[in-house]
Amino acid sequence: MTQQPTGSISVTALRQIRIIASLNDEQLARLAEQCTWSRCDTATEILAQDAPCDQVYFVCSGRVSAKTFSGAGKEITFAELSSGDVFGELSALDGEPRSSFVVTLEESLLASLPAKAFNDFLNDHHQVMRSLMVELAHRLRLADEKVFEFSTLNTSNRIHAELLRLARAYPAEDNRVQITPPPTHADLASRTNATRESVTRALNRLKNDGLIDATRQCLTINDLEALATLIRDTAGD
Repeated sequence: MTQQPTGSISVTALRQIRIIASLNDEQLARLAEQCTWSRCDTATEILAQDAPCDQVYFVCSGRVSAKTFSGAGKEITFAELSSGDVFGELSALDGEPRSSFVVTLEESLLASLPAKAFNDFLNDHHQVMRSLMVELAHRLRLADEKVFEFSTLNTSNRIHAELLRLARAYPAEDNRVQITPPPTHADLASRTNATRESVTRALNRLKNDGLIDATRQCLTINDLEALATLIRDTAGD
């Protein structure tokens, strides 16, 4: 469903987007006028893989996931994006087809901007271009982490590493953090190239050792340092 927020609401929504947070209200208002606004239900496919480049999307609220499928039909998750993130920018920059499909994980408010308008906007606002470069550098570092993990860690430790990566988005207190909503076993399997059975076994071992507690509402890591030590010990073998 497409929905155009009113002026002050659209400016407030766009101000959450990290790469354009430096813009003033007038600049954000002009950008908002160029955007198409969509409030999407859970499990709505936003982008199709290999589709031509035509739009860049700002996640103003909610969560989306960028995924693909292997030749054998296994779902692989590249990234989970939430309020403040942007997607579709790579295709807008290089003109290549989409490398993944994107689906909403919950009800989400998205603002989309035509690829040409996005590139023109970058040319006119160098601070936004620099912010985008910083964002892409961050994603590259995360990709480097995963390459290292897939090269050196066994399945259980890749799952441990993914839990720690998810935990970064939440405040830690006394070496403990709560992840809400918790990832499903299917999500963790898709993120770590594991089976759901492997995820279940790994999580059950962590529960038995007292390192995590899990409910439908929350996954709690009770000892972040102990979980990190499990990974370091394996990587050092």
